[in-house]
Amino acid sequence: MPLPALATVADLATLLGRSFTPEQELQAQALLDQASSVVRSYVRQDITRATTTDTFTMRRADPVLHRCSGAVTLPQRPVVDIDTVSIDGTVTQDWWQDGNDLLLRSATWDQPPTANRPPRVTVTYTHGWDEVPGDIKTIVLQAANRVIVNPSGIRSETVGGESVTYLIPAVGEYLGVLLSRTEQKVLDRYRRTAGSVNLRSR
Repeated sequence: MPLPALATVADLATLLGRSFTPEQELQAQALLDQASSVVRSYVRQDITRATTTDTFTMRRADPVLHRCSGAVTLPQRPVVDIDTVSIDGTVTQDWWQDGNDLLLRSATWDQPPTANRPPRVTVTYTHGWDEVPGDIKTIVLQAANRVIVNPSGIRSETVGGESVTYLIPAVGEYLGVLLSRTEQKVLDRYRRTAGSVNLRSR
């Protein structure tokens, strides 16, 4: 199922102080969908609240330092709840959560089926925000608004004898729904970095 846009047509209408015709609403929704996809691709996060089942390759942990034999890092943030955990198909309750890390207390590495490979951990967990964070929503709206206000990407034009100059980044590129460097910097705190190896999800 496609993920919902990170801002609504009503949000965009409020930002612009105007209403949309049915045709304009369709265009606005398409732009919001595109901008939301760009944001999600950049931060590598779903952002909206969802429940996911993922399978990971367990990494070794220091049993003295971490009091466990293995760990995985859940990629989607924030982690709201962990439903089920299984190691190579066997459900286990012998785990605890530390932020986005799932620590497994008594996983074995030297017995079948993991004697020749790391254990595989399948986790069903709920993640994301009930309400989209305000700075993310603002960036999605700004991206959609750029196309609505200046669809051709021109720098300036003269209308009725008055010159209008549009805000174009210093690099001279027309962004459309793509992100500016400033927007990327704002989003960096949400961006996922390297973590557990994700094998598959459903």
